[in-house]
Amino acid sequence: MKDPSVSLPRWLHNPIVQTTVVGLISWLAYLSLTFTYPLKTIVDRFRLTDFGRANQWSQSSLAHFLLSIFGAFLLYLLAWRIVSRHPHDRRLLWLVLAFAALFAVTLLLMYPITATDVFEYVFHSRILVHYGENPLAVPPVVFKGDPFLKMVNWAAHPSPYGPLWVMLTVPGSLVAGDDLMLNLMLMRALPVIFFLGCALVIAAILRHKNPSQQVVGTLLFAWNPLVLFEGPGNAHNGIIMMFFAVGAIYFLVRRQWLWVIPALVASILVKYITAILLIPFLIYCWRAQEGNTSSRVRYLIKTMAISGLLVGVVFAPFLQVPSGLLEEANFYSLLAIPSLAYNFLKGVHGDKIAKVLTIMTSVGFYLTLYALSLRTLARDRRPHHLIVLSTWLLVAYLGIACMHFQPWFAIWPITLGVWVSHPLARRVLVVFTASALLSYAANFVWIWNYRVMQSFQVNAMFVAVIFLPPLIIGLGNRLGARWAFPKRWRVFARA
Repeated sequence: MKDPSVSLPRWLHNPIVQTTVVGLISWLAYLSLTFTYPLKTIVDRFRLTDFGRANQWSQSSLAHFLLSIFGAFLLYLLAWRIVSRHPHDRRLLWLVLAFAALFAVTLLLMYPITATDVFEYVFHSRILVHYGENPLAVPPVVFKGDPFLKMVNWAAHPSPYGPLWVMLTVPGSLVAGDDLMLNLMLMRALPVIFFLGCALVIAAILRHKNPSQQVVGTLLFAWNPLVLFEGPGNAHNGIIMMFFAVGAIYFLVRRQWLWVIPALVASILVKYITAILLIPFLIYCWRAQEGNTSSRVRYLIKTMAISGLLVGVVFAPFLQVPSGLLEEANFYSLLAIPSLAYNFLKGVHGDKIAKVLTIMTSVGFYLTLYALSLRTLARDRRPHHLIVLSTWLLVAYLGIACMHFQPWFAIWPITLGVWVSHPLARRVLVVFTASALLSYAANFVWIWNYRVMQSFQVNAMFVAVIFLPPLIIGLGNRLGARWAFPKRWRVFARA
């Protein structure tokens, strides 16, 4: 006999109601962060800070952060489970997009509590607009009398980003002038706009290529807590780079071949890292052309001409060596896997030799893996395979060859591949979401024990927290381990 005490009203079984409830509770988690760390209040109170320093690295501040962000993560998984059971309900798509917009706008008002890059963005744009200098080559410290200089953490370094990013920031800098808060709000609005643009483009790709996955795939990107926290929340421009990369995929699945490479080049002109994807995309587009070799050559000439024109126009105001990029390449983060080798070798061979050996080993290994991966494009010519391959290439770069890894870098492969119907990629990227967020808790452990922990120990802790969970899940799935993906969650394998 059915137990009436556990029966639910019929309306609670409605996926619209369920998703709305999950969305509202998720919104409360993001609203809690915004109310706790309001942008204007903290800017007025502190010069530069983060949520740890603002609260004297207290356990309560960490507990609140973890409760908010991992509460949102668990609700994200629940929403994934709900929409997976109703993949053809288009009402859910609009609900997912509406909540994504609500989350993003809410986080727009939050102080960037784990990174202060947005203050640097403001000053780099100011260098071009108000001083007429090249921010890719001239560091903020040159302008010692500027009232915004005290808000810049890396004042001795020029901008490491691409010229298109600087150009996108120009209108906001022109409008805001010397108003710091208006500068910050307009700068923070850019990641919000491009985040929503990514969600719409992903939905459009899935509608054309895989309609049964449109709702699920859009949710997996648009409600992803790491993407929301680091994009609209911390205002990182990586989401803008990925908008153009996703745009290249849109042109590709629509077979508008002429615009695929220019869109990808635009992504590279925001941040240079998506240059990794240029060769796979070129190979795919070349082989996809119908006709003989001469028609392929004509296509290549046309698309490269458009791309070259774009590069010429964008780079025209910045005709100097981007020294900021070169300086960033010399930075070894304690969160990066290659830094383990560097910190070990430094004690044996010294700093310079340790850097040379680390770069040669990590980059050499990555390039070998990269070259071998390109061979798979000849065996599988589906757009699906190119997207998944590109996702793995970004993940492999972050793990093998990235010397200055930061948690927000994880949004690059997540944006590129979490929405694709590939169970292994989804699982790894969802776990990567959680482990990247957990790295902020590891930062507290470091601060609490900074007197006793050596660089190598700190490095090993961050690497274990960030990279070990997705690696275990990935290897476990590849080896067929049941614990890597419990049976009760296998509904996600079909999602």
